[in-house]
Amino acid sequence: MNLPDIKQQPSASPTVWILSEGEMHEGGTIVGVYLDRDLARGALTARAQQLHERFTIDDARQNDDGAIHIEGGCDWISLEPHPVVTALELGR
Repeated sequence: MNLPDIKQQPSASPTVWILSEGEMHEGGTIVGVYLDRDLARGALTARAQQLHERFTIDDARQNDDGAIHIEGGCDWISLEPHPVVTALELGR
């Protein structure tokens, strides 16, 4: 899977990328947390191939923030950025 490069604005707090998967209307599970998007490529690709073997991938899209969402049958996979709250931000 070729993930296009994204232009990301530098943020004040660090960001982690969370890879999760699940079933529509049933919730999901976090399967990995990565320090940057590139580190998640292999795991995302492997899970997308597994999904494709079970169902045909119906939809694959990338948001402006670089998040990736893949759907096939009733299953989904997502890779999304999440800001990390630091002690500085909490005023400690």
